[in-house]
Amino acid sequence: MEEQYSDKTQEPGKAIRPVNLTILCILTFIGSGLSLLSSVFVLMAFDIIPEAARLSPMPGAEEMVQLVLKAGRMFFAVMGVLYFFSLAGAIFMWKLRKNGFHIYTISQLLMLAVPLLMIQGYQIPLASALLTASFVLAYGLNLKFMR
Repeated sequence: MEEQYSDKTQEPGKAIRPVNLTILCILTFIGSGLSLLSSVFVLMAFDIIPEAARLSPMPGAEEMVQLVLKAGRMFFAVMGVLYFFSLAGAIFMWKLRKNGFHIYTISQLLMLAVPLLMIQGYQIPLASALLTASFVLAYGLNLKFMR
């Protein structure tokens, strides 16, 4: 039995977005949208981050700054572009377009690979890999509803 998003104003013959696809897209809008904003913020504030961390009472701020500096400004630019494409893919899937799945999947896989290439000694956290795989699989199960 297929879960469907019910809307009484639905036009006849128009595809119906399943509830689980709606939830996945909303979660992606939140996650990728906030990550895009974060990447842009770090990119714009890159030069003042070390001083801000020095003044921060937050424990572990110095280690975080070292990681940011090790990654470099270009890393955040590349990740920002990938988060943009991840968000765009989710928007296409929201509109039930299959090409959104491909855009989303490629950008997510690149998000796992880019830190490996740009940050020496970086290892992919297992939780990140599992979350990415879960979302790609869940979106893949909804491909039959997309055109």
